[in-house]
Amino acid sequence: MKKNLKELITAYQRSTYSAVELMIQSGIKIPTSANAWANTDIPSEGKLNGEIAYYKHGAGCEVELPTGTVDFDFGEMGEIDGFDEWKLKKYIQPLLPAFEFDSMEDVELCFEKAVKVGSIVSTKRGLYYVAGEKRRLAIQIPVEFPNDTLPHRDQDEILTLRVHTFGVAELMYKNHEKLAIKWRANQHLSKNELANLRHYFIAWIGFLAVTCEGFRSQGIRKSLENNRPEKFKDLVPKYKAIERLLKPHQDDLREFRNNVFHLRTDILAILRFAIDEGEQLQWAEEIHSALADFFREYGAMCEVHYLMNERWKESQISQKRTRRKSTT
Repeated sequence: MKKNLKELITAYQRSTYSAVELMIQSGIKIPTSANAWANTDIPSEGKLNGEIAYYKHGAGCEVELPTGTVDFDFGEMGEIDGFDEWKLKKYIQPLLPAFEFDSMEDVELCFEKAVKVGSIVSTKRGLYYVAGEKRRLAIQIPVEFPNDTLPHRDQDEILTLRVHTFGVAELMYKNHEKLAIKWRANQHLSKNELANLRHYFIAWIGFLAVTCEGFRSQGIRKSLENNRPEKFKDLVPKYKAIERLLKPHQDDLREFRNNVFHLRTDILAILRFAIDEGEQLQWAEEIHSALADFFREYGAMCEVHYLMNERWKESQISQKRTRRKSTT
């Protein structure tokens, strides 16, 4: 690939990154796919922070940055470093001499040669990427708020642990409890219900184990003490209590996890939680309840902070009110 084409692509990608970063800071929810963006319910045009205009279209957006307008599409999985010949030409038009191209035809020839030799590769959606380079997702862009230490809700490791890991444990626990209650009441379950009872139990303890590991390894206490607003330090005693509660059976819990999410090598790791006359099962319910309480209080504190600091787009309460108004 010719040097000036590589420099053009790099500059275009930097502008795309800046545009998406500004969109996030302006409260626009960033998609995890091109289809998700196409279905995002925002005005087709408007103003971002700093009165910068944007124009939403199909799988992408045009943003009039102070350094120049950039028009980009999100990739299939929300990538932001894709490009095509038309978008590069539109981007370079007012900057042609700066990149040492003689004409737009020169840009086209360089692009075609790069495709031919495999320096840039295409996808099904018609976007191109530099061959061999790691692709960047929109959701990976860090979001920072001036004078505010609470991360954006999509990049908050505590909320992520709550939603993507403990949320599964919570669902499996509730399903397990429904069948367990039915068993205790009737002393009978169908064959399918018995199978589901075992499946729910294994999934519950397995994801509870992953949650506990994340709780200890994600630096949550450090985040509460140093990387969150002052009020969040009130949760440190609850964190310490959970940490103490974890110690007695954490090795057994880890072995259980390994035998759920890897090829089973030790059936006893599973059975210990079912045949110990309730000791470990009772402990699992206690730790589950403590985690649920911690995550619930953390989420409530986040909601208060979002609302008090006018971070409306992150607030579930605010979004629910907006949806309610739009349907009336």
